Amino acid sequence: MGNAVVTGRDSGAGQLTFALLDIERRREAEAQIAQARASLQRIIETAPLAIALFDASNQQVLQLNQAMTGFARRPASEILSRPPALWLTGPEAAALNADLHHAMATHEMVRRELQREADPDTGDAAEVWDMRIVSLQAGNDDEEQLLLVASDVTEQRAADEARLVAAISQREMLIKEVHHRIKNNLQGVAGLLQQNAQRHPEAAAAIAEAVGHVHAIAQVHGLQVGMTGPLRVQKVIEAIATSVQRMFGRTISLEVSGPSPQRFALTEADSIPIALTINELFTNAIKHSGGGEAAALGPGHDIRCSLEVGQNDLCISVRNRGRLAPDFHISQIPSGISGLGLVRALLPRKGAAISLEADGDDVVARLRLSPPAVAV
Repeated sequence: MGNAVVTGRDSGAGQLTFALLDIERRREAEAQIAQARASLQRIIETAPLAIALFDASNQQVLQLNQAMTGFARRPASEILSRPPALWLTGPEAAALNADLHHAMATHEMVRRELQREADPDTGDAAEVWDMRIVSLQAGNDDEEQLLLVASDVTEQRAADEARLVAAISQREMLIKEVHHRIKNNLQGVAGLLQQNAQRHPEAAAAIAEAVGHVHAIAQVHGLQVGMTGPLRVQKVIEAIATSVQRMFGRTISLEVSGPSPQRFALTEADSIPIALTINELFTNAIKHSGGGEAAALGPGHDIRCSLEVGQNDLCISVRNRGRLAPDFHISQIPSGISGLGLVRALLPRKGAAISLEADGDDVVARLRLSPPAVAV
C-alpha cells in the first residue's frame, strides 16, 4: 500500500515522491483474526453451554447461542434485544437481574444454581442450571458488557442425589445391623446375669436390678432396629413399660395427652440415659407399691404412667400407691449406681428435671423434658 505526492515545486524542479508500506503481515494477521472469530463463533453456537452477552446499561441481550434458547425456554427472537423480565418468569427474572447488577458492581464472577420447575403447560421437565456471570469491557469505548454462561447439570445433580440416597440407605442399614447385634448381645448378657442370680440367691436383688438396666438399654437398640429416623419418646416409654411388666408381672397403664406426641424424639446422646431413667422410675414404683398386696387390690392400684405433651416440652408422670417420709426430698439422695441415685446421676444436665412428691395415698414421680434433652 502506498501514497505519492509532488514535491520540489519551489525550486523549479518537479519531483514525485512516493512511500510504500508492506502490509502483507497485517493482512495475514487480519485474516487470522477473522478466521479465529469465525471459529470462536462456531464453537459458541455448537457449545453445550448456554451463552448470552448482555448490555450492562439496560441488561438487553446483545448476542446468544442456540443453547441459550433451551435455558430461557424461548426462541431466540423473543430473547434478543430484550431484558430478562421479558423472557423469564418473575422470580427467575428478578434473581437474574440481581446477579447481573452484582457482577457489574463488583466486577467479580457471580455463580449460582438455578432450579427450574417443571412446566405442565409446555411439557418442560424440571432442570438445574449452573450459571456464571462475568463483567467484560466492550472495547475502546467505556460501554460494559456482561457474559452469562450456564450449563445444564440436571443429570449430574440427579446422579449425585442417587449416590447420596444410596449412601444414606447403606449407612442406615449398617446402623440397624449394629443396633440389632448390640440388642442381641445385651439380651445374652441379661440371660447370663439371670443364671448367676439363680446360683447366688443372696445377690438376686442386685442382679435383678442390673438385668432391668440391661433390658432397658436393649429396648432402645431394639427400637432403633425397627424404625427410621429419630427415636420417639412415646415409643421408648411403651417399650420399657412392656419390658418391666414382663419382668415383674405388674401392669403399667399408659395415658397420653396433648398435641402430636410423635413430635418429640430423643437425641442420640441422651437416649440411653433417659431410657434408663424411665426404667428406674417404673422399677422404683413397683418396688415401693406393696408388690403382691397392691396387685391384689385390682387394676386401680396398678402403676400408672401419663405422658403430658405441651408445645415445646413434655412431662412423664409415674404414679403408684405408697407413702413418702415427711422430710423426704429427692435432692437429698446422693448420686449412685442404683435406685433414685442412678436417676440423679444419669439425668441430662440441661432440659431435664425430676421431682418426687406425695399426692394423697399415691407417690408421683415426674420427669419433665425439653430441648436439648429432647428434639422437637
